[in-house]
Amino acid sequence: MINLFTENLPYKLREQMTFEYNRRINDINFFLSGRYDYYAHLKKDIDTIQLLLALSIFYKRVLSNFDSATKFTSRIVFNSEAKSIQLGTYELSAKEIFKLERTVRTFTKLMDDYSIPIGLFEYLETKEFLRKIKIYKDSLERNIDNG
Repeated sequence: MINLFTENLPYKLREQMTFEYNRRINDINFFLSGRYDYYAHLKKDIDTIQLLLALSIFYKRVLSNFDSATKFTSRIVFNSEAKSIQLGTYELSAKEIFKLERTVRTFTKLMDDYSIPIGLFEYLETKEFLRKIKIYKDSLERNIDNG
């Protein structure tokens, strides 16, 4: 699932994200194995959980960095006479800043369209991610039951 999000990324970043995804999938499989009743009803949603996990890793490793970079560089490029700013080996001009901002906005709109809170992606441990998924799923089911 993570390959959908990493295929056009630099090798080293792709490798790090794939490693994190696989490690967390192993954790998720352990929690959904039946040893923990709290997570038992999530087992049937494993495909959705895998997609949300891949989205969360992409968000944390790529998009949050895009967002930070654009906030920083746009202040400099648009409020000074600088034509671009170099971050590492990348040179960001106004054109590149707009592309990065558009990518972040598109992702945010996608999350809004599907009612996926960005807070779902703010976790340190896999167990915390699963707990947020469970709470989110339970709230969706309550909303459906209530009309």
